[in-house]
Formats: sequence, structure tokens, C-alpha cells
Amino acid sequence: MIMAAHDTAQRDIRTEIRRINDVVSFPPAVTEILQAVSAGDATLTRIASLIGSDPAMTAKILHVANSPFYGLRRDVTDIPQALRILGLDEIGHLVLTYQMKSRLLSLDEMQRVSLERLWRHSVSVAVTARLIAERFRLPTEGKEYTAGLLHDMGKLVIIQHFSEQYRSIETLVSGGGITDLEAERQLLAIDHTEIGKQLGEKWRLPKEYLDAMQYHHRPSSSSTFALLCSVVRSADLLCEEWEQGIGERCIGAETEETWSSVLSEHVPSITGAPRSAAAEELHSSFQEHSASFASMM
Repeated sequence: MIMAAHDTAQRDIRTEIRRINDVVSFPPAVTEILQAVSAGDATLTRIASLIGSDPAMTAKILHVANSPFYGLRRDVTDIPQALRILGLDEIGHLVLTYQMKSRLLSLDEMQRVSLERLWRHSVSVAVTARLIAERFRLPTEGKEYTAGLLHDMGKLVIIQHFSEQYRSIETLVSGGGITDLEAERQLLAIDHTEIGKQLGEKWRLPKEYLDAMQYHHRPSSSSTFALLCSVVRSADLLCEEWEQGIGERCIGAETEETWSSVLSEHVPSITGAPRSAAAEELHSSFQEHSASFASMM
């Protein structure tokens, strides 16, 4: 009887994934920006035009660009100036943040609490991933913010179309002894990382972001972007510790293992060093910078 329920859930959820644009369509302008940035062939004029066509997005980006997070010495008054000062990558991050929040929180009024919590966690992980990359000077090419923002988007399908199962998953995880991945597989026969991969493919995202969505729970499984996935997972776990999470459960010493395994290849000093000191330093930076992103969260 349980297997039959699982088979039904698996069949239904895969149907939802195939119709993923009904769940949340990825903004074409953002896809174009991300692909152009990833390929290194974007033009500032084209990107400025894409952003300038949306007055509300323009206003929000300028607001954040002038926040203490960036510490600019003069006000940024228009998008071309923001692009020149902050760079295309950074403006691309802000565009993605604005667009994803707008679309995510417009989905389902009944699931607003879960969607808002997922969004707050996603932004928190994005900011923390950036802080980790900067703190240890990691060669993530500035892609850690977007990877962090997108990493848990696979949960969208569960929240939106399988809300009853989502509540059951939360109950199983909070009861202890089981991770969210295990609970998802138990009730849906698929977990949010696999859903995230398929979601990202539907959105035509660059490979690094597909890997972050699929492998953030197991960074070493990514053949090309293991470091990026490890940074995202470390940020993910830290945000759970800082009460900026979504109720995921970490079994055993996963935080310590993630912190020291893949990252140590690029930062040997992490191995054997007290993790708590670095975590406290990152938490302090997170609290300082998160205020600047409050309007985006």
C-alpha cells in the first residue's frame, strides 16, 4: 500500500516537473543575462536595456547598489553607472534576486509562509556563500551568490503542488534521525536535488548552477564544480545554524566534513583549524551585510 502511494507520488511529481513553467517560469531576461555572463560575451548596453525596461526592478537594484553592503563613495543614479561601477556579474545577481522574489512570492497565497521561508533561506545562503568565497579567496569566479540563491529551488515543486507531503516531510525531519532528502524520497520517491536539476534544465541555466542545485548535498559528486557546490553547502549549513534555514537536518559531522574536505584543497589552512572561529567571523559579517539585503529578502 505504501509502495503504491510512493509510485503515485513519483508519477505525479514527475508530471509536474515536465510542466515546470506552470510552477514558476524563469524570466527570459534573467536567463539571457546568466548565459551571457557565464559565456563572457555580454554587452553592457544590452544588459542595461533589459534592466531599464522594468522601472520597479531598476529602482530596487539602485536601492541595493547604494546600500552599505557595497560601500560606494558616491551615489549610483542609473543602471549604466551601476554596471560600470559594480560590474556585470554583480548586477546580474541583483536582477536574479529581484525577479526570483517577485515570481516566487506571487505563486500561491496559501503557501506564502513556506515560500517566504524558502526565499529568505535562499538569499541568506547566497550572501553567506559570497562571504565564504571572499573570506578564503576561493576561485569561484563570483558565481557562488547565484548558486546559493538557486540551490534549493527544487523545493518549489514540493511546496507548490505537494503541500500535504511537504508538511509530512517537515514533521519527519523535525522528529529527528532523518534528513530532508531521506524524508522526500520516502514520501515522494524523489528528492529536491533531483527536482532542482530538472528545474534548472527547463530554465536553461548554465552548468555550474545545475550542479549547485543537484549536488549541494554531496559536493564531491560534481566533476567540474565541486568547490562551488561545497561553498554553497557550507553556507547552507551555516544558515541552518544561524536560524536562517528551512528545517533541514544535518546528521553527524556533515558540517565539519564539508568545511574541511573540498575547501581544504584550495585553502589548506582550513584543515585542522578551529571551525568555530571562522564561523563566528562569518556570522558577524552576515549580520552586518544582511541588513543591506533586507529589502530583497
